[in-house]
Amino acid sequence: MKAPSLAQEGRARFVVTMPPSPSRIGSVLSATPAAKLLALTQTDDAFRHLARKAQDRLVVMTPYIDAVGCAWVLDMFLSTPAREKILILQSADQLVKYGVDEGALRESATQILIYGDGSTDETFHSKIVLADGSDAYVGSANFLSRSKMANLECGLMVEGPVVSSIATLVEAIIETFKVTEAA
Repeated sequence: MKAPSLAQEGRARFVVTMPPSPSRIGSVLSATPAAKLLALTQTDDAFRHLARKAQDRLVVMTPYIDAVGCAWVLDMFLSTPAREKILILQSADQLVKYGVDEGALRESATQILIYGDGSTDETFHSKIVLADGSDAYVGSANFLSRSKMANLECGLMVEGPVVSSIATLVEAIIETFKVTEAA
């Protein structure tokens, strides 16, 4: 008798950023018979889809950002109809990196939250884009030029009940700022 699963259900789509050609993985992958059946979603397309799908809140959580990543986030925030746009970064020094337009980020985001405030060693390495708590990307892609144009990055874009677990985590992270402000 099979035990009932406690896992929440949902649909997932594999999201990939491939290194530029020629690449070792690209060469090997294209030579496999299964390559013709692959349905890979580009990371850019997944992020754009989530930004446009969000109606109430779009959350972008990334430890690292550079000039290319800043433009990526700004594009998402400008293309979303969501009223609330939250950017969560690991440290404030991410905002002063060369080419990062802190002013434009602050103007387009409703909140920029810095998780690693220095009071503890606690930080994060998760990369999450959450649209209204109903759709999400979870994966390896930082908002960096290498993640967009050079690295092999993989993740999943998910929808359905399973997203509630991701939304609960993100909401708890956002709540940590409210606890800090009240202290």
